[in-house]
Amino acid sequence: MFEWHRNKLNQMMDSLKIDSYQVAWISFFKGVILTVLFYEFFVK
Repeated sequence: MFEWHRNKLNQMMDSLKIDSYQVAWISFFKGVILTVLFYEFFVK
């Protein structure tokens, strides 16, 4: 399962021409956005 995920991630990174550092930043900002949305819709 981990090998399959690693292969899919590498294929996506190759097709988008991004490296692992950029994937980490995208994941970080996705987490920030989802946290703000969750707070706005479910906590407030």
